[in-house]
Amino acid sequence: MNKLFVLSIGVVNILTGKTMYDWSIYDHPSGHIGEVALTNQSSLLYGAGGLKVGEEFELRSNDSQRLLGNHRIVDVCPCTKDDLLAMLKKNGYDYYPIKAFRARAKGNRKLKTSYSIK
Repeated sequence: MNKLFVLSIGVVNILTGKTMYDWSIYDHPSGHIGEVALTNQSSLLYGAGGLKVGEEFELRSNDSQRLLGNHRIVDVCPCTKDDLLAMLKKNGYDYYPIKAFRARAKGNRKLKTSYSIK
């Protein structure tokens, strides 16, 4: 099984892209739009260029090499707000803003910690 070394960026605010380090995954200073992947463990992987749907790997902390679990890629999309919202909605995570006088669906899933691939 392949190993993937990552840095934790916390739970990302999907509407703004802000991480726990106060930078946004939607910022593209060099003009290059990267990819983000969704795993079967409800985590996002930022910088997922080259990862394919169905690929399995061992997720490890970059600093301590501590095992963070075995993950499988469920979906991959460009790292833009619209693409990410659509991908999450397709996979059962609804992060679109709530409209007035409407409630979210009851089975809505939530994301766990997100990671940046080193």
